[in-house]
Amino acid sequence: SPHVAERTMASVMSAVSTTAVFTGARVSARRTTRAVRCSATPVAKIGAGRFVAKGAISVGALSLAAPAAIAAPAAARRAASVVPRAGGGGPVEADTVAEDVRFDMTEGGQKKRWSMIFALFVAFVLCNLDKVNMSVAIVPMSAHFGWTSVEKGLVQSAFFWGYAFTQIPGGWLAQKYGGKLVLFAGVMLWSFGTLIAPACAHMSFTALLASRFLVGLGEGVAPSAATGVLAKGVPGSQRSKAVTATFGGLDVGSLSGLIIAPPIILYLGGWAAVFYLFGGLGFLWGAWWYLKYMKDSSTDRREMPEEKEKREAEEAAGVKAAPVPWGAFFRNKSFWALTAAHFTWNYFSYGLLAWLPSFLSSALNVTLSKSSFLSILPYLATVAVTTIVAPTADKLEAGGMSRTNVRRLSQSLCFGGGAVALTAVAWVINSTPPEAVTNTTIATVMTLLTICFGMGAWVRTGLFCGHQDLSPKYASIMLGTTNTAAAIASTLSTFFTGYFFNATGGNWALSLFLPIAFFQAISVLLFMAFESTPVDFDAEQAKLKAA
Repeated sequence: SPHVAERTMASVMSAVSTTAVFTGARVSARRTTRAVRCSATPVAKIGAGRFVAKGAISVGALSLAAPAAIAAPAAARRAASVVPRAGGGGPVEADTVAEDVRFDMTEGGQKKRWSMIFALFVAFVLCNLDKVNMSVAIVPMSAHFGWTSVEKGLVQSAFFWGYAFTQIPGGWLAQKYGGKLVLFAGVMLWSFGTLIAPACAHMSFTALLASRFLVGLGEGVAPSAATGVLAKGVPGSQRSKAVTATFGGLDVGSLSGLIIAPPIILYLGGWAAVFYLFGGLGFLWGAWWYLKYMKDSSTDRREMPEEKEKREAEEAAGVKAAPVPWGAFFRNKSFWALTAAHFTWNYFSYGLLAWLPSFLSSALNVTLSKSSFLSILPYLATVAVTTIVAPTADKLEAGGMSRTNVRRLSQSLCFGGGAVALTAVAWVINSTPPEAVTNTTIATVMTLLTICFGMGAWVRTGLFCGHQDLSPKYASIMLGTTNTAAAIASTLSTFFTGYFFNATGGNWALSLFLPIAFFQAISVLLFMAFESTPVDFDAEQAKLKAA
């Protein structure tokens, strides 16, 4: 079964009279402590609940120890709680319950977990199918209805009005009612909005905007809901691979849509057919998810008996759940680093997703079918590189690189490489008027865009792992919050690209490529503030209130 094996052996150091106690934390040579995803199988008990690991190591989810240690009761297999200093601020009490106690790590449990992750992957394939359908269909639609470039920008951006509206509510709903239910509702809503788009387009321009707004409302809850599902159902040792697999569906969806949408439009009923087909697939997914995964909690994070007892006692006493610690979020530098990166990622990815076919048609003089074919090459590079980013990130971390530096490196590769490639595209386009375009020009531009999108795959082990690193408890709400900024960026990118294209007399470099490169370069610098160490935001919020 798919499994990310990651060596997280605790260091037992002897220096002078110091003995390192294996408590779910790693002690570095610099005498600093950070939480790791492992726990010792105790053999000798020391003091009040502390254990020294004798001949026991934890590799990923597999504990290698003496048979007697393996047979120890689950309660005895928990290391003592430690309180390391979080890179982002306050103290953090690490989860010291072994992964095979906290989660079902049996072969059957693993198969079921990764089957669910595959279903999440398919949901995000559909998510971007229903975005890219408009990016392709807008070319014949604008010709049919006589839209200007500003009106095309409005149609593209209408999706993001709804997308921004449900980001924070989606995170709150996912935390309160569970990510599985919220994701199901979101897919149903966006599939309905997709199905009615052709009828709305013939009804009025405003009705079409409303249908795209509905699609945005539905898709807006998906990232937060999926993040909640992953935070609750996937152990930390498998996080990079699970996040990459789930959100990698976005790239596959973009690629698939660009491949199949043009033939559907040309040969299977015109532009309306893509909306009917992709919308119908969403309802089929909904039936699959509802019947197989939505009510199944067998792979979820297990609540320990004492945790359940404490929760029930608090509920009986009428203790209210802690409010969302917004103040602590906004005072945390890592949160702002994630927000800036998410803003830039959406400005880049959705700006190019919306305008790339039009750019290829306008600047490089290619037909709809050829422009859509060329558009798939960058997304094909993203899909290809996605297959190696998670294993590479895992190897780097297993080899001693801190998780913080893995996240920073991933985002630097993503945005730094992209900024260089897009700046080069801008130079080529500004140097070559449409009438002077040759096959060499097209090949050069597509090579640079392919490099840019390939480097973009590193966002899966950077930005998209960051929320769960920082706070598994509030991962859904945090992602919903940063994705609100990202949705604003998507709206700005799709609308203002069209606006500035008009204002600059049709200059693609100034309206599309250079603004993206600028944001990417700034974001590389800002992400250096990110720290992956978990933060107890509730404790931080309490400090703010006390002060």
